[in-house]
Amino acid sequence: MESLEEISEEEAPKGPRTSSFLSGKLTAKEILATKTQNYFAETKRTEDILMQVAFSIGLGSIWRFPYLCQRNGGGSFILMYFLMLLSFGIPLLYMEMIMGHWLRVDNIRVWKQLVPWLGGIGYASILVCILMSLYNSVIITWSLSYLANSFDNSLPWNHCPLVKTTNVTDLSCLRTVSHQYFWYHTTLSASGHIEEGVDALVLHLTLGIFAAWFLLFLTMITGLKISMQLSSWASLDLWRQAGGHVVYSLGLGPGTTINFSSKAGGNSYIQVASLVALVNLVTSLLLTSIIFIVLEFWATTSGHTCVEKSVSKLISLIKKGVLPQDAKPPEDILLLPALDYLDWISNLPQHLQYPVIHFSPSCSIVTQKDKFMEGPGLAFAAFSQAISLFPGASLWAILFFLALVIMGLSTLMSILEGIVCPLQTSFSLFRRYPKLLSVLVCLGGFLGSLVFTSHAGSYIMSLFDDCLVPLTLIVIVAFQNVALAWIYGARRFREEMFSKLDRLLWSFFTFLWRYVTLPGLLALFTICLMQLHRRVPSYYTAWNSSMSQEVKQPYLQSALSWVTFLSILTFLPIPVQPLHHWWHLEDHVAFDPFETLQSKKMPLVPPKSLQYPKHQLVTSQKTDTECSSRKVNPPLIRRLNLSSLWRFSLPLSEYSQSSSWFSLPVISSLTSALSMRNASTPVSRQVSLASETIGNSDKSRETQEEN
Repeated sequence: MESLEEISEEEAPKGPRTSSFLSGKLTAKEILATKTQNYFAETKRTEDILMQVAFSIGLGSIWRFPYLCQRNGGGSFILMYFLMLLSFGIPLLYMEMIMGHWLRVDNIRVWKQLVPWLGGIGYASILVCILMSLYNSVIITWSLSYLANSFDNSLPWNHCPLVKTTNVTDLSCLRTVSHQYFWYHTTLSASGHIEEGVDALVLHLTLGIFAAWFLLFLTMITGLKISMQLSSWASLDLWRQAGGHVVYSLGLGPGTTINFSSKAGGNSYIQVASLVALVNLVTSLLLTSIIFIVLEFWATTSGHTCVEKSVSKLISLIKKGVLPQDAKPPEDILLLPALDYLDWISNLPQHLQYPVIHFSPSCSIVTQKDKFMEGPGLAFAAFSQAISLFPGASLWAILFFLALVIMGLSTLMSILEGIVCPLQTSFSLFRRYPKLLSVLVCLGGFLGSLVFTSHAGSYIMSLFDDCLVPLTLIVIVAFQNVALAWIYGARRFREEMFSKLDRLLWSFFTFLWRYVTLPGLLALFTICLMQLHRRVPSYYTAWNSSMSQEVKQPYLQSALSWVTFLSILTFLPIPVQPLHHWWHLEDHVAFDPFETLQSKKMPLVPPKSLQYPKHQLVTSQKTDTECSSRKVNPPLIRRLNLSSLWRFSLPLSEYSQSSSWFSLPVISSLTSALSMRNASTPVSRQVSLASETIGNSDKSRETQEEN
């Protein structure tokens, strides 16, 4: 097909119309270039949206949501999660998206530029990402363990294990479903308490955690991308877990949303935020419904029904010659209680006892009055049961757990991006040696994750997931909300967005940021503290191997003390940053002729009437690193020295709208601070106004000196 340039060249007349031909040729090139640029921009935007959706529906939807739903009553948790998703999940997700799109910087520099005194929020986000990466890596290890066992033609979780030595746990396998038994005994080798077995590592889990971090290291250095009861509403723990999962599943707080949005194009972030929340909710509900079906199947096949299935299978194996006649159950065994069937098996000779246990169907002889599973292994046990029902179960198991490994690696890569990219842009050493940072992050992550591969590792992981990470995420998101909506100013932010997008943000979101999301986050924070330090300590789900059932164990005070210590350590950068600014401010003021400037009277220019800005923010297109495609120049007002700030400070009475004085890194006095607090004029207009004021002041001073 002939190109547009060739057609224009053929149809162009000769002679004096050469300039017209050249004009048409240039126009054709511009059209093609514009189309190509728009195509790549749209492709990049779609890629970033899909990455955000993939992160949202990752391990949070597949692994975390189902067991929280099972633990908190099902329908009541789902409805509460839906209400919190609408009330502050989507607004906060939209807030982080629009901030990343506006400033085009990573999650450290975004707060340094927006509110320098709260620049420590970005460093606190990095510490949260570190905590999340540590215990998320062990989920990948569990998936690798199931993937390795999926290559057996007879899936090992479908039956009780056949061992060579006498062990009480063999008979106890019949007290529960084999999938639950496989999870606690084969995958975890779990201890009975959180304080037992911490010093001993499980070999295959240690190898799995090494493989997971090694794959992450290779990926980083190569650049690859990979029924409702109304009374339950009074439960504060239900509100805490529902709200915590909203923050966790949408990726609020770690900075991943800001990083994604800083690279994406387009302006329809309200549609993107709604799409992410919708896909997250639908995926969680779909997978949870599958798990609930499996749980109901376990409940209906336990007890006397399981005895009937076991007797029927044994008789069938005896007829086929697999088992001898001595293994035939008594005639009246079905008329006796289910526990009598266990007594009959325990009295069998040893050479018959093991085959009978091994060939017993996957069901519980003991009737389960309580829930079968409440711990984090619910999804693994339930999905392994569902896969075993398919024809060619081994192939489906390989595909499912391989997909789970890939999804876990993708989720963890997004979390690590919130660590690596901001540090590369903030420290020159890591910019010069980018692979050094990858080595340090992966090596530190591997060593820190070893505690989760111990016999009590799953209990420690539950402590992190249930108490530590939701608390830290809620606090960080609350600080973000305060910084944007109240310190920087929601109205001022709305005006800046108008200058950037040429249209105003929906005022309903600014109302939510100021009066709905912040009180909700503070309430969740209060509930988390109450649950952490109440008289009756929180509990975790442990495994009693002798009884073959889950039991609730209270957290030790030492474990809760570790949660408090790590939480304080995570929040430490937030108060350190103002102290850092204050220290440098004192040094700067000490060498500045403050008294001389204060004694001089200089004319002040009153501000003009406020209007919505028609310009765009001045940004720099210079590429810093591969993590951040564009970055914003520091606000020009920060480049002015103390004398300049004192000269163009304006009277408080001239302003009527609220804004921020925390966005100034250097404040000469309380009068100057208050004079800038209520300025809703955009940064560029303030700079131009300041220039006029400084110019007039200089002219006035020169005239006085000449006189």
